[in-house]
Amino acid sequence: MTGFAERAEQIAAHLVGHELGASVVVHDADGLQSAVDYLLEWSDGRRGALEVTLVIEPASIQWQGKAAKDGWRWLAETSWDFRPADVDFHYKQTRRTVLRAVKLCDQWSVDSPDALPVEALAKESDVNAFVVNEEGTLRRSPFSAGVTVYPSIRAEFVDSAPVDFSLVVESWHGQAHMASHIAKIRTAPDVSERHLFLVALDDVLPARFFTDDFAAPESPPQGFEGIDALWIWSNYWHRFLVFRNRSWHWREFPEAAQATREASN
Repeated sequence: MTGFAERAEQIAAHLVGHELGASVVVHDADGLQSAVDYLLEWSDGRRGALEVTLVIEPASIQWQGKAAKDGWRWLAETSWDFRPADVDFHYKQTRRTVLRAVKLCDQWSVDSPDALPVEALAKESDVNAFVVNEEGTLRRSPFSAGVTVYPSIRAEFVDSAPVDFSLVVESWHGQAHMASHIAKIRTAPDVSERHLFLVALDDVLPARFFTDDFAAPESPPQGFEGIDALWIWSNYWHRFLVFRNRSWHWREFPEAAQATREASN
């Protein structure tokens, strides 16, 4: 499991356990065949199952797996953010080019490779191609040293995306890895509740849903029958969505909900 996937599971377990008032017990710790990620346990003796998975643009799976092994950061003496222009790219070659571009930018005291002087780019064919072909955005950042790698952003007209977020969720049902996760949660033995938590990466979200400033969907997502609750969160959302009891609701993070309650008292 990559560090990012492990962190996603931890976040999901925290949110679901808090929301349901249940204890969350790691179940797939020893690589149990077809075992769900977590078991939920209530004080009245009930048990539930929780499965967590990332939703990734299929074309990005290979490079994002490599980025996750690198901790989504490349070693550099200064701080930078990199986002590729396409959902798929040659990972090692791009990393090499980006790190060379970082050194040149530091040398010339500029904040992006497209600000490098012509004479510098003329001597660096890979960096020049990176700039000319617009292979990604590389910008200096104010944070800790290193190049932070981000997924690409889907280029589209906002009006071309579905208005109902349920339709977006339905499209994820067709991803190759989703069937096995759904099967695990549906067939989990000796549980009274079945919960599936989807962590959506940036590149699978249409622009209108990139942040959480949209109304909760109204229609149920097709393809997830047999699951008692569907939970969804993405990196730039400050709350999470839950489909349960045939309806969608936004829910606040536990810390935010506590702060709201304290402010109202």
